[in-house]
Amino acid sequence: MSLDSPLFLFAFLPAVLAGFFAAPTRFRPFLLLLASLVFTAMGDVSALPVLAASIFGNHALALAIGNARDAGRTVRRKRLAALGVAANILYLAKAKYLGFLAASLPFLESSGIDPAGLYGLPPLGISFFTFQAVSYLVDVSRGQVAAEKNLLRTALYLSFFPKLIAGPIARYATMLPGMRLPRPALSDVAAGSVRFCLGLAKKTLLAGTLGPVADAAFSARPLGGALDMATAWLGLLAYTGQIYFDFSGYTDMAVGLGRMFGIALPENFDHPYISRSVREFWRRWHISLSTWFRDYLYIPLGGGRVSPARVQGNLLAVFVLCGLWHGANWTFVVWGLFHGLFLVFERTRAGRLLDRAPAALGHAYALTAVMLGWVFFRAADLPQAMNYLGALFSFRFEGFAYTWMTVASRQALCALALAVVFSLPLGGVVRTISDLAGRGGPLGRGAAAAAAILAPAALLVLSAMQLAAGTYSPFIYARF
Repeated sequence: MSLDSPLFLFAFLPAVLAGFFAAPTRFRPFLLLLASLVFTAMGDVSALPVLAASIFGNHALALAIGNARDAGRTVRRKRLAALGVAANILYLAKAKYLGFLAASLPFLESSGIDPAGLYGLPPLGISFFTFQAVSYLVDVSRGQVAAEKNLLRTALYLSFFPKLIAGPIARYATMLPGMRLPRPALSDVAAGSVRFCLGLAKKTLLAGTLGPVADAAFSARPLGGALDMATAWLGLLAYTGQIYFDFSGYTDMAVGLGRMFGIALPENFDHPYISRSVREFWRRWHISLSTWFRDYLYIPLGGGRVSPARVQGNLLAVFVLCGLWHGANWTFVVWGLFHGLFLVFERTRAGRLLDRAPAALGHAYALTAVMLGWVFFRAADLPQAMNYLGALFSFRFEGFAYTWMTVASRQALCALALAVVFSLPLGGVVRTISDLAGRGGPLGRGAAAAAAILAPAALLVLSAMQLAAGTYSPFIYARF
């Protein structure tokens, strides 16, 4: 079950909301935990034992680390923290990467053993709740948060259903006030509902429409024969929009749901496609993941305080691991290395010239680098990625007429145009329209108030119609 599935939208969520607001405040955390466990079971019942082990194990370790810190036993505190981090990461590696590592062994191919079938799929949400558990243990060890004595809160922190499938990766201190007293104001419920509807529309109306265009270009056998240059660029543009609106749409839905329940979740995106460098892109894209790697890996390795050669090595290591976090495939490793190399380049003298380059040149450089990186991210394997990159610069156009007739529908082109517009910061435009409406007297203010209610409702209806048409597709990041 996903946040945009009909079962969630029309059965699970209304039932949870009704129970939440009917329950006394002190019982609401228990109700949210119960809902989160049911949500997990409906998505992947085999994930429940893993999630339960993570909850109990990390709760006990955090208490032990906190006690060691209070007693001034530094060595014991560090050993316990190292044990907790290692246990979490090793289990994540076993669940996600054991099959990948086994597949790299040459003798398996000749033996006829399928590594994927041998080790199965990783448990639902394991990448996200494991990274949250690591951040919690390290923050307790550093004294940034106190160890939670209430098992229910630890369980809710790790399992809270809006963020379980695709994040954001929340810090314990961010969620704690809401978990202690989940009492959202009416304004929180209203703002959260609007945010949820906006995210659902981004997923279904934009990402869902762009997906088939990208799929047609990235398929093993592209429509119309060999992949031509125009089809390749059209597919890459579509995927660039699809992955952003798919993932940021999920974040909007998760953050909106959290606000409706009175629990704050961190922002994850800040218009990444307006970046002027790859470095800036990572300050705006998947913010909760990039800050996790910065705070719990890059800075402990020395950050920018060590020699230039070691900084470059640290950057490459961090981004290779960042790529591997996304999935057990060499394409993700290369994608991470690709971004790491750009960050290394931007720290050189030649790279720093970009900071003084015209804004248009910086935007073109960053967007081109990011889009070329998406080829590795989307491709099924490295040979397909290299073939796709070759098609992007092949100057061969035979077959595009067929693509234009069969794939580039008016709806898809409209979605692509809207994706370009809505990837830009439009807050100033919205404020200007609001100010103009306010100057229009009672009639203008009434129209603005009506639009604030009707627009999200219209997006919800349109999204429901799209889902009813049978165009549902899972969130891209749900598989990570």
